[in-house]
Amino acid sequence: MIDYHYQTFLVLADCLDYAKTAQELCLSKPAITQHIQYLETDLEVTLFQNQGGNLALTKKGQLLKNRLIVINDHIDDLLRQLATK
Repeated sequence: MIDYHYQTFLVLADCLDYAKTAQELCLSKPAITQHIQYLETDLEVTLFQNQGGNLALTKKGQLLKNRLIVINDHIDDLLRQLATK
């Protein structure tokens, strides 16, 4: 499984709403913000931007989302193979 910061990112990238993300992950909105800030600091990129009150992915945010989806698919496939007797 991928790091929980990246899992938070993927949920937020899908719904583009901090409150909905917090509710789905059973976390507070400040916790969601901290996860995203951690990633942005660690990766040295901006992942989201506010556009007239609406949250949007940046180009680098979209790239990260696309790659994480592929990585998640590979991890799921590996786990299935490991579980097969």
